[in-house]
Amino acid sequence: MTETTPYDADRARFTREALARLVLCDHAVDVAESAKGLVATGNDTGPGGRVGQALQLVELAERAPASAVVHERERGSSRAEIALYLGGDAAAARERFAADLDAWHTA
Repeated sequence: MTETTPYDADRARFTREALARLVLCDHAVDVAESAKGLVATGNDTGPGGRVGQALQLVELAERAPASAVVHERERGSSRAEIALYLGGDAAAARERFAADLDAWHTA
């Protein structure tokens, strides 16, 4: 059975791999924009505001690996190949990102 997402209806324009890449790119842009906010000198966030910005940056950056794993799986990378970059084995990678992959497949 073919897995479907709401995006599959537009299959003529986008492949699942291309959509996963767009999601990854969007997360990377969010991280970059958040980092940019930390170095901006003209923005006054008020007392302690930079701490909140730094925490937001960390939260955004922590989502990026999940998007990257989804993209890599969509482009055909094996769990073992992905695990090489995570510093673990395929089973650990599968366990760590199972919920993200399930969410992608049932979006």
